[in-house]
Amino acid sequence: MTGRQHPLYNPNAGSYPLPTDKREIAAVLRSVDRCYDLHPYLAWRYGAYGEAFTRSDGGYLTTLSGHAQSHVTAQALWVGEMLACRGMPRLFVELHLDLLYEELMAEIPGRAPRYRKLQRAAEALRNARHRWIGADDGSTLAQSFDRTAGGAMPNAGILIVTAVCDEAWGIGKAVPSLMSWLADPGRFSRQWCDAATDTLRQARALTGNAPGTPPVPGAVGS
Repeated sequence: MTGRQHPLYNPNAGSYPLPTDKREIAAVLRSVDRCYDLHPYLAWRYGAYGEAFTRSDGGYLTTLSGHAQSHVTAQALWVGEMLACRGMPRLFVELHLDLLYEELMAEIPGRAPRYRKLQRAAEALRNARHRWIGADDGSTLAQSFDRTAGGAMPNAGILIVTAVCDEAWGIGKAVPSLMSWLADPGRFSRQWCDAATDTLRQARALTGNAPGTPPVPGAVGS
């Protein structure tokens, strides 16, 4: 399978490697389905165009498992930073890597040492996130939003929390690129938008990254 015949091929993504093993391709497609099931935000905001990129990104991330861990982690961080500037917190790359690992291991358990690199890259992203807001505090904030916002879309609270972590890391566009859509009063109720603004305020208070705070020295995307 090459070029346009490849199930993961995305003509808008440029030139990039993709897996050729049918079992890996099947694992990528399942991981994408699971991402979209967990986070309807992806389909609501980006539609089929975005899903094509999620598939091609999953294929690319899978091919990285053939490289050294340092390269896998560096590329995962780079993809995460790029997506965070487009309204997709780095949580999505972290989640996708975790799901890829699970699905690839289910298909080809004999390649565990190779696929474990994806899991370790996910852990690096998770550790970076928890540096700013711990798992318990982040979960509490996210669940509070999901309870009080009015139920327009499930699992949205964690997106606000993790975008703030990305902002604290130094990705200056992470919050505005998310909130311009997620707290748009033309799209959501006042109850939802007020809850989103309050969750943003509380998350920023936890990181000390109030509006106007300089980004972390040496960070990208600001």
